[in-house]
Amino acid sequence: MRFPEFSGEWKIVKVSELLEFYSTNSLSWEQLDYGNGIIKNLHYGLIHKGLPTMVDISSDLLPYIKSESMPKSYTLFLNGDVAFADASEDTNDVAKAVEIVNCDEQQIVSGLHTIHGRDKSDLTVIGYKGYAFASDSFHKQIRRIAQGTKVFSINVRNFDEVRVGIPSKDEQIKIAKLLRAIDLRIATQNKIIEDLKKLKSAIIDKLFDNLEGERCTYRELFQIVNDRNKDFHFNKVIAASQEYGMVERDTLNLKVQFDESSINTYKIIRTGDYVVYLRSFQGGFAFSELDGICSPAYIILRPNTRILSYGFLRYYFVSQPFINSLRLVTYGIRDGRSINVEEWMDMPISIPDKSIQDQILKTIQSIDNKLLNERHYLNSLLNERQFFLGNMFI
Repeated sequence: MRFPEFSGEWKIVKVSELLEFYSTNSLSWEQLDYGNGIIKNLHYGLIHKGLPTMVDISSDLLPYIKSESMPKSYTLFLNGDVAFADASEDTNDVAKAVEIVNCDEQQIVSGLHTIHGRDKSDLTVIGYKGYAFASDSFHKQIRRIAQGTKVFSINVRNFDEVRVGIPSKDEQIKIAKLLRAIDLRIATQNKIIEDLKKLKSAIIDKLFDNLEGERCTYRELFQIVNDRNKDFHFNKVIAASQEYGMVERDTLNLKVQFDESSINTYKIIRTGDYVVYLRSFQGGFAFSELDGICSPAYIILRPNTRILSYGFLRYYFVSQPFINSLRLVTYGIRDGRSINVEEWMDMPISIPDKSIQDQILKTIQSIDNKLLNERHYLNSLLNERQFFLGNMFI
């Protein structure tokens, strides 16, 4: 796939012939500080998560090197330099690259588990290399040579075996502008989604603060059920997700293995049930819109539908008023916190009549629908980006 005005042949160049490589430091996060300093440091963790392909030093956040950890020698990034993450647990992310732009006013060096490269042949324009090294054609080659078992890695010598396509500089400029525009729109879309999530959270807190209605206990609202999958009737394993409630376990990309022969000990969960996970992070409660089975460690709560509208408490259970109320029945520290469910069941709560519940649900679900639409559009942008990365490079 090309822009129609271009027809010239692309040069196929070894990465080792295109780039000159420089030494990097091995500073850990403990030796870095986001507060202040003189020289900024690009840690490989930021390449894997947090930074865009084109790292704009004038706006993207990087940590400084603490004064007591300053390396004796280093090479500063110049505009158009690239940095590769040399290790990852996922072969798709080995050699994930970023390109540095707008760094004239600041000093930045390449850090732990990175490879710092600079175009020594003047074959490329600023902005092109980052996307060329994000392309499918580049990463297919990397996957063939990445070494390791649990963690995969590459080194500078591997770039003797990897090639990239280089078109004319005019074509490079056009490719880079297109992909940069898509990346900026993706960043905007992510901001729209994050702002909607904050709005939703604030509205939920407001709606459920000082909730008025019939006074009762959670024991009157829920029945604890312990139905087991004895006859192997269900095989869909679902798990708790902090953002989305109960979802199919496979969608969470969990790497924890489980013994399928013990699936008959799993608990059966029905659509409309609530779940308490024994470890409490942001409340530790989740709502299920699926039938399936879940970990025996989960506590299944079946709601009294005479009192509760479908899914009404799913929003209350993520509200700050509810999370604050759990302090009385939550024990332990940090990730080891757990809820004493028996004590919680006897705690009081005010429940409005169903007509009020339905009004509250309608308000929150209108935001959910907006969020869903914005996420669909984000996925469309991501798919568009991936299509171009898969088809515009050789």
